[in-house]
Amino acid sequence: MENKKRKLIRAAIVVVWLSLGTLIFISARGHSMLLDNRNVEMPEIRAPDEVIVFIDGMDGKNLFRGDRDRLTVKGSKHKIKVEFKDGKSPFEGDFFLPLKDDMYILSVPKMINGIEPFVEVFKFVQESRNVEPDEEIDTGL
Repeated sequence: MENKKRKLIRAAIVVVWLSLGTLIFISARGHSMLLDNRNVEMPEIRAPDEVIVFIDGMDGKNLFRGDRDRLTVKGSKHKIKVEFKDGKSPFEGDFFLPLKDDMYILSVPKMINGIEPFVEVFKFVQESRNVEPDEEIDTGL
């Protein structure tokens, strides 16, 4: 009887440790976030001239139209506040980031206009350049 009780207690401790580890992983998972204040083509939306973006109470990022800035956030649920320099009332909202990807891009113009998805996975695509073959140079030799 004593042996079964000891095994049960050990199993419970293992379950508690695994649950605690999972909880810490989910709440402390870091993501790189690009804040994008560029005009949107489809649908056509003009970005605000100047905004200050606050995420989760961190220091604000000042963005002019056409700017993009990077920051690191932790966890999956985030609060955002956008203050406009032209006197409009601030925008406040929430957004979620899935755990699987490391880098996301948040479009400020899409978000303040209620267009989904305003948060997308950022994929770096290296563009290939068309390189013309060098012209033969006549050296006269």
